[in-house]
Amino acid sequence: MKHPDVKPSDWIEVGGYDCVVMKTYNANSPFGICKVVFNKTKPTTRDVDWNGDKWFFPERPDFGGYGRNDDPYVIQLKKGCY
Repeated sequence: MKHPDVKPSDWIEVGGYDCVVMKTYNANSPFGICKVVFNKTKPTTRDVDWNGDKWFFPERPDFGGYGRNDDPYVIQLKKGCY
């Protein structure tokens, strides 16, 4: 499925969260389309995929990881600038 073009530092909405794209994956990646960070109070990283209509978090046993406070994408998320 064709998804909207995204690149690192873009903002996207996923499951009601405002997210910053951290990296994009190659086509046909088993991880999805990209990796994002969300949640200003506890920056969380997670893979994201596209269902043809909207972005979503793929269901996996591991919810994701946590972003480092010195990461530029975490800093961008905390600033909240689109």
